[in-house]
Amino acid sequence: MKSILRKYFPGFFPIEKITTDFNYLEVNKRHGRYVLDSEHVNYSFGTLHKVFQKAFQLTKHDLSSFKKALLLGFGAGSVAHILQKELGFEGLITGVEIDAKVIELGGEFFGLNSAQDLRIEICDAFDFVFKEQQNYDLIVVDLFIDHLIPEKFDQIEFLTQLNRLLEKGGMLLYNRMNQSFKDKNRIESFRKTCADVFKTAKLVEEFNIHSNNIIFHVKK
Repeated sequence: MKSILRKYFPGFFPIEKITTDFNYLEVNKRHGRYVLDSEHVNYSFGTLHKVFQKAFQLTKHDLSSFKKALLLGFGAGSVAHILQKELGFEGLITGVEIDAKVIELGGEFFGLNSAQDLRIEICDAFDFVFKEQQNYDLIVVDLFIDHLIPEKFDQIEFLTQLNRLLEKGGMLLYNRMNQSFKDKNRIESFRKTCADVFKTAKLVEEFNIHSNNIIFHVKK
């Protein structure tokens, strides 16, 4: 009976369910398209996809001159898809993802295995930014474990490394949740840290996306 319901009503049943060392994840199908969800939020190709579509639109930034992009918290490749398929980005993308199972799901359901000009690093983004020596025109930060950002990614040491890796003339987008009272307190603290770290940037601003997300936008 359940298999029949799944066949005719796929939106009511996960296509795949998996518990990793970091998360509970589901691959679901909505409006004819696969999406990757954690317990509380969308991870790739659902609402998160729309958040970054809107964010890139609000930056009004021409990406045609950009050659290298760094995506911290790669997920199943939603932002990479936006860059390559929707915005015409033709440079090299480096994706950093701590959860190898997410990358496996990306290959199985989201076309990662056929992606071009893509380098994937399976590691902690905090460790990565301290050892990485390349500079990037674009850095996108989406470092959630379910709906929470580990506190180490708020630290001045982490943001200082982002500033080091960001090429002059480049752009940084940092996604944060803005739901709970704790979220709002952390955002206020993060805002002050950003102002200190990126004080020589041309622009530091915030985009309120829907009611739940704030994107910090830095132009260096």
